Order: sequence, then C-alpha cells, then structure tokens
Amino acid sequence: MKTNYPGHEKKYQKHRAQEHPGWSATEAVYTDFKAHVEGIMALGNAPKTGRLLELGCGAGNMTVWFAGKGYEAYGIDIAPTAIDWAKERSKRANVKAQFIIGDVVTLRDYSDCYFDFVFDGHCLHCIIGNDRPKLLGSVWRVLKPEGYLMINTMCGPVDPEQLEHYDPITRSTFSGDIATRYFGDADDILTEITAARFEIVRYEFGQDEANQPNHDLIVEARKLK
Repeated sequence: MKTNYPGHEKKYQKHRAQEHPGWSATEAVYTDFKAHVEGIMALGNAPKTGRLLELGCGAGNMTVWFAGKGYEAYGIDIAPTAIDWAKERSKRANVKAQFIIGDVVTLRDYSDCYFDFVFDGHCLHCIIGNDRPKLLGSVWRVLKPEGYLMINTMCGPVDPEQLEHYDPITRSTFSGDIATRYFGDADDILTEITAARFEIVRYEFGQDEANQPNHDLIVEARKLK
C-alpha cells in the first residue's frame, strides 16, 4: 500500500496558520486527553520519572506537558512545522524538551535501551501495513529492559462517515490510492503489540463526551526481555 507520511506537513502548516493549539482545533481536547492520561498513570504502571519519548509528537502539546511533570522529555515527528511549533511551545512553557524531525518507524536517531517510557498519543493508527511491526520493533529496541509503553490508537469499527473511504480488506481508510489510517480490530492490535515482544499490562477503550465507548484503544504494555 502507498503511504504519504510526509503529507502531514501541509496539515500542520494549515493548523498553525489557523491558530489551532495543535492538530486538534480546541484546547479542550488536550485538556481532556491530559486528564485521561493522568488517570491512567495514577494506576501506578507508568514510571514516575525518567526519559520519555513521544511518537508523532506534533506541536508538542503532550511532550511539553510530560516535561512539566519532571520527565526528561523527547518528541519526534516527520513534519518540520510540527517540530518548530513544539520547540516554540517548550520555550514558552519554560521547560526542557528535545524535539527532532525524524522517522517513527525506524527511530534511527535514538540508541538502544535509551528510554524508560514511550508514549503514543495517536500515532500508530497513521502507520500502515508492514511499517507497523517495524515501528513496534523500533520501540522495543529503544526502551530499556521492562520499559513502559502507552499507546492510544484508533481501532475499528470505523465511523459511518468514513465508510466511503474505507477498505474492509486492508482495514484502512484511503485518500485516492494513499492509505491514511488503520482501523484494525482491537484484538488484532493487541496481538501486534504482543508479537513485538511486549506484555500487555492493561487496556481500555476511550469514551466520547457522552461517556459512550469511542474508537480509541488505550494500551499499557511492558517490554519483555
């Protein structure tokens, strides 16, 4: 399948020109998401300190938040505008966070066993086909032994308005001939994670504003030796 990961650059240029707080159009989305992540971390599975990497960090909303909580925070994204935006956000917040333009599939810019915590706040569903096990393998490589992984990814079924762009065979949505998002079954995504030598610690499904299940799968996992 064809992909166009660098195509996110134009979208970040548009969002920034429209003075959005990031990929999402309202700050309330990030406030709610941070509160949800805070609740998950309160369960005690995530490390409270250490080096943290956010995959597909975008405008740095979450990376900067983690840095403010005392983590040695790093963010990686393929879009130059996103990384420039994230650096500006870090400077305004007066926190230290390191951001680079890079490939989340390979994570070639990072050493083995470097991070205590890898966070994915909506990146994995943008990764298509054979790139998915490559990404998970790269995450396994850069995590320390028994390192912690939190993934928040969309999963199936797709919303009705997306059906015209959805291929049930590949479980992906398309823009023309470019695969854009993967909506695998939750069980299939959990199997992908365990196949990449992670132990699932727990998982849950997200909720919408009416407290009804939405299409987000949230997974806590730990690197197996």
